[in-house]
Amino acid sequence: MTFGFFPVFGVLAVVAMIAGGVALLPALLVIGAVVFAFSLAFHVIGFVFRLFGLLLLALVAIPLALAVGGIALAFGIAMLHLALPLIVVVGVIWLIAHHHRSQQALPRAN
Repeated sequence: MTFGFFPVFGVLAVVAMIAGGVALLPALLVIGAVVFAFSLAFHVIGFVFRLFGLLLLALVAIPLALAVGGIALAFGIAMLHLALPLIVVVGVIWLIAHHHRSQQALPRAN
């Protein structure tokens, strides 16, 4: 025997670990099943929330945003049309004032 003393205690320790592991397999299986069930349940709940959010976005938020944007655009165009005569009057007054400034009378040559 050139390999020395056979590691009896090591073999016994390994056998005890294997036996203990085999004895714990049903408990580990139950723990794994519970973790899997919770994980699956929360993933399904998350999927339902995402689906509800998509439906809420598609059926409520996008049409509401388009309607509000359309109302704002119509209001802006109406205000522009109401202000257009005032803008034209102010522009004509400005043009008259600047046109007369550039044509000041030249001093007479004596």
